[in-house]
Amino acid sequence: MHITLASLVEKLNDEKISLSVKGNGTRIITRVSPPDNADKESLCVIWDKHVIDTLSPDVPIVSYSKVLKDSDRDGIICDSPRALLPKLLDILDPRKRPTGIAPDACVHESAKISPDSYIAPLAFIGENCVVESGSVIEPNAVLLANVKIGKNCLIHSGAVVGCDGFGFVRENGIVVKIPQTGGVTIHDDVEIGACTTIDRGTLTDTVIDSGTKIDNHVQIGHNVQIGKNCIICSMTGVAGSSIIEDNVTISVQAGITDHVRIGEGVLIAGRTGVTNDIPAGSVVSGFPARNHNQAKRALVLAADLPLYVKKLKLLEKKLEQLGQNQEQKHEA
Repeated sequence: MHITLASLVEKLNDEKISLSVKGNGTRIITRVSPPDNADKESLCVIWDKHVIDTLSPDVPIVSYSKVLKDSDRDGIICDSPRALLPKLLDILDPRKRPTGIAPDACVHESAKISPDSYIAPLAFIGENCVVESGSVIEPNAVLLANVKIGKNCLIHSGAVVGCDGFGFVRENGIVVKIPQTGGVTIHDDVEIGACTTIDRGTLTDTVIDSGTKIDNHVQIGHNVQIGKNCIICSMTGVAGSSIIEDNVTISVQAGITDHVRIGEGVLIAGRTGVTNDIPAGSVVSGFPARNHNQAKRALVLAADLPLYVKKLKLLEKKLEQLGQNQEQKHEA
C-alpha cells in the first residue's frame, strides 16, 4: 500500500489518541518496519528515544512529542505509540480473512455457524455449538458440545474448548467421575491461544467474558468465570470454580487454586502460586501469593539465610560457653 503521512493520519483519526504530522505530510509510506529493517518508505514506531540514534536520518517515525520535537525527521507525533501500532498495521498490512467452512472441517449438523465466520481445515465443531460472526476457528481447534463463541473471536490451532472438567469423588476407596453437564460460553473479541484447554462446567457454563486474551498452553478448569479484558499468559493454570474479575493480568506459569476470587485489576507475577482470594488492585508474587514488595524482601532474606545460620551457630556456641563459665563459677 502507498499512502502519504497526511492521509495516514486522517485514516488513523482516533478521539482517544492525539495525532499530528511532523514534517513533510506528502511523504509516501508503504509499510511498518522494525528499527533494524527500516528505510525511507517504511514507518518505524518508537517509544524509546535512544532507538532513534540507530536509525538512518531519512527513516520516518511515530513517537511522542518529546522524542520528535527536536528532530528534523518526518513522522507522526502521537501520545500513545504502542496503542497506535495495531491500527497502523490494519491500514498498511491488512490481513484478508476467509469466511465459510472448509470442506475438510468437521461440523455437527446441529451447530449454528455464522456465514461471516471461518472454520478452518480439520477444525472440529461439536453438537449444539454456536460460532458468531467474524470469529475464526483455526486448523485442528476443537469445540466440543455446547460451546458458544461470540463475535470476532480467534481460537488458535490445537485449542480444545469444552472438554470434561476434572471432577471426581471417592466412594468406598474408588475414584468416581462426576458427569460434566455444563458448557463453555466465550463472549465477543476473545482470543484463545494454541494448545490451550478450557473445561466445560459441571452444571453451568465456564465463562470467558468480552475482550479477554488467553495465551498458548493455558489450562482453564471447570466452572471458572473470567471477566472482561483480562490477559492470561502462557503455561498458567486456573483450577475449577475460581473467579477472575475484570482487567486482571496473569503472567507466565502462574497457578491459581480452586474456589478463589481474584479482584478487579490485580496483577499476578510469573510463577506465582495463588491459594487465597486476592483483593482488587493488588500486585502479588511468590508462593503463596503475597504483596509483591513483601515477596521481594523475602527473596532477599532467603538469599542471606546461610549467613544468618552461620551467625546463629556462633551465638549458640557463645551462649553455651557463657553457660559453662557460669556453672564453673558457681561450683567454685
